[in-house]
Formats: sequence, C-alpha cells, structure tokens
Amino acid sequence: MRKSVEATLRTRNYHAFAWGIVDRLINSQLWFDSISPVKRFFEPNRVGGQAGESNTQEHTTLIVFTSNRGLCGAFNSNIIKLAAPYLKENKNTELITIGNRGASTLTALGKEIKLAYQKNDTAIEDSSVREIIDHVYYKFKNGETDKVLVAYTDYKSAISQNAVLKQLYPFSRTQQFGLGQNDTSRKMEDMKQAPKNLEYLYEPNKYDLLEYLALRIGQAELYQALLESNASEHSSRMVAMKNATDAAK
Repeated sequence: MRKSVEATLRTRNYHAFAWGIVDRLINSQLWFDSISPVKRFFEPNRVGGQAGESNTQEHTTLIVFTSNRGLCGAFNSNIIKLAAPYLKENKNTELITIGNRGASTLTALGKEIKLAYQKNDTAIEDSSVREIIDHVYYKFKNGETDKVLVAYTDYKSAISQNAVLKQLYPFSRTQQFGLGQNDTSRKMEDMKQAPKNLEYLYEPNKYDLLEYLALRIGQAELYQALLESNASEHSSRMVAMKNATDAAK
C-alpha cells in the first residue's frame, strides 16, 4: 500500500503542470485547418458533451478501472454503480475494462466488453497503459468515437476514496485526473487563471507538436488514473481486512 500511495502522490505535481499546458492551449487562440484531425482534441465544445451527459447520437468509449481480486470492501462495487447507469443510458458505447473484477461483473450484467485487461496493481511506469491509450487515441483522432471517458477511483486518504467518471478526450478544463490532495487542487485552481486569448509560436510544426502532445497528455492522464486506482484499492483492502479481523475478535 505504501509504495502505491507514494507513487500516486509523487506524480500528481507533474501531472498538474502537464495539464496546465492543455489548459493554456484551450484558452489560447488555437486555429486549425478544417482538415486537421488534431483539432478534435482541443475543441471540447465542438465534439460531444461533458462526462456523464447522455447523447444517443454519439459514439463513446468507456474505460473502467477495477481490481483483479476481491476482498477490498466497496472498491469495485462503487465503480460498477457508476459505470452501469452510464452504459444503460448510452447504448452506443465501446467498453474497455482494466481489472478482472470489472470484466466479470459487467459481463454478468449483460454488457459487451470490447477489450479486457488485467490491471497492473504494482505499476511503477506507464507501459501498462500504452496499448490502451494508443487504441483510444487513434479511434478518437479518426472520428470513430466522439468521447472517451474513464471510470476510476480517486485516492484521498487511507480511509477515503472517491469513484469518479471523467473525460479523457476531448480535453476538458474541468476534468483533470487525480485531485485528491488539497495542495494539488489549489495548483489546478491557479492554472485555471491562465491568461486567455494568447497566441503561441510552434516549432517546427504546429500540428505535429499538438498531435504528439495530445497522445502524451492522454497517456499521462490514464497512467495517473491507474496509480489513483491502485492506491485506492490497496487502501480499501487494508481497511476491509482490518474490519474483518476486528469483527472476528
């Protein structure tokens, strides 16, 4: 548990500052050629709606983080309670599960799973999510999906975790991942005060840079969700086992 929590807290500041880049780009005078696919990532008001909004006309992709094993209290059930209503309201949704428990439970509920992965619950680097982010990145870039969402558990403390549904693509200023700590939240609030209507110079090529940035930021977001989920899972399991031990005395 300690290593998972340390890994989660250690990456939050990096993640917050990386998100600040996206925040400034969304606020700036971004202009795209009409044929450029990268504009889908940075124009949230033109593609789909916010996380959790129902739209029967759009195709969405939902990534669900659960655990591989049980005995972790309400950790898995809270995520399923969050994901199941969304899937019921949004029929045209591609479902990707990370964690065996989520795959088995959602299958039992009659949900079709496109891709299923075991969760790396001891992850120390982002290789665990690269295949997944490549899949959703190119689907979104090519217009095969209109919105990518992630259901995972934000770590707050050893006794407090929060199941959340957040938007990965297109980038949305209100959907930063990993806001469990007050100090990080304050930094994110500061970044929301970024100057508007700025024009940036891009070298060597604007579209190549933004395309690379969209992939890398998406990868960082999904990796942060994995770390948050791992820290929450181990904390939930510790509390559940302690409660079981106390009840047996």
